[in-house]
Order: sequence, then structure tokens, then C-alpha cells
Amino acid sequence: MFTNISDSKITHLIMEEYFKALESAVESDVIIVGGGPSGLVAGYTLAERGYQVVLMEKRMSPGGGIWGGGKGFNRVVLEREVGDILREIGIIPNERDGYFVVSSILLASALIKKAIDSGVYLFNLFAVEDVYFNNAREVAGVVVNDSAYKNIDLHVDPLTFTSRVVLDSTGHQAIVANCLAKRGIVNMGGEDIMNAQLGEQGVIEGTKEIYPGLIVTGMAAAQHAGTPRMGPIFGGMLISGKKAAELAEVKLASNK
Repeated sequence: MFTNISDSKITHLIMEEYFKALESAVESDVIIVGGGPSGLVAGYTLAERGYQVVLMEKRMSPGGGIWGGGKGFNRVVLEREVGDILREIGIIPNERDGYFVVSSILLASALIKKAIDSGVYLFNLFAVEDVYFNNAREVAGVVVNDSAYKNIDLHVDPLTFTSRVVLDSTGHQAIVANCLAKRGIVNMGGEDIMNAQLGEQGVIEGTKEIYPGLIVTGMAAAQHAGTPRMGPIFGGMLISGKKAAELAEVKLASNK
């Protein structure tokens, strides 16, 4: 069926395409750390507005906490207010008792596809281990290593990727914000106990620039603000991503 398959050509093609994208991503408008729902929404929103967006995910698969649904039951709930965002990514939502119930696998896949189709440079297995400051002591990029090196605690020096704005979308770990917190630069509230109503409100209200050049979104915003977690309901995450994109665009316009 297949003829003249060349193993070396396969390797050449992978390396050529990957390193072409990697080199293009070294300097960008926006770096988003964490490929969860808020980061993916922020990413495709900004990319569709003409900005160069680089999204870094430490795991094999982007999508964050969506995949497992609630307790491994692969369904998630969203509020009716996010119907436009769902349709934006190609999902026709199924309404039940005033909510939308969506396959977690479909939601994660649709967000990833939308981000890629919009032109987001999406890299998996990228572990951010620190922030980069410009001469004005503003966050102006991130310091990155390979996830495998981090997992086995192998000392390999990292690389620096620069941008005009950085978004922390790393979920419960708030990795980028905690790079500043461990130096006493920002204070972290630590997420509060479960309450979906307060959690959804809090994650949207907490989406903000917490230090020059650094915007927190999604559960990283909850970690910073000290608001409750909300479990397998994701409308707040999607709206948080939209808000983060708006804040990033204002920031980008101000530092041209």
C-alpha cells in the first residue's frame, strides 16, 4: 500500500517543521502559560485579532482540567451565558434545566482545534520554571525547560522566550504567579473551599494584571485572589479567558 517510506525523511520533516515554529516563537506578543480552558480561549481570541500568541503546556495534552469531567464522568456543565463562546468554537450545546451539558472530550478538543486554527503557536511538554524581567523590572517573558527534565529533576539549563505580555493560565498551581510570590513580589491568597457560585464569580473578578506584564486567568486567578474553587462547571473559565484577552489587548496597545 505504501511505498518508498524513508525513516530519515520522517525525522527530517518533523524537525524542520517543529524548529521553524519554535524559532518563530522565541519573541512574541503574548505568552500564555498553561493550556487549560481560560488559556485556550484567551489564546484564540488574541490570535484572531492579529497578535502573535505562544501557548506553553507542560503536559502531553492541552485542555487542563476539562478532560476528566466530574470524578471521571466525562461531562461538564456550563452556564447559559457562555452559549456564544460554545458556538464560537463549533459546539451546539445541549440545554438541561437551565444549564448546558457538554462532553468534556468534545469541549477540550474544540478549544484546542480553535486555538490551532486561529494561529496560536501551541507547544506541549514545555515546563516554565521562572519569569523573565526586562530592564524596567516588568514581566517580559518566561524561562522554559523540557517537562521530562523537570520530572526527573535533571539539571539542564533552560531557555528564555520573551513577549510583551504573559498570561498565567496554569490552574491550581499558578506557576508563573508563584515565581513572583516566592520572592515576595506578590501575595497569593490560596484558593478557598468549594462553592460553585462564589467560585465562578471570583475567577472572573480575579482575572487581572497582578504585576506589570503578568495577567492571571482561570484557577491561577482564584489562587491569587483566594476565592473558592468551583468543580466541573466551566463557564467562568471561558469568560475569564475572554477577559484576560481584553486586558492583554489593552496592555499591548499601551506599550507599542
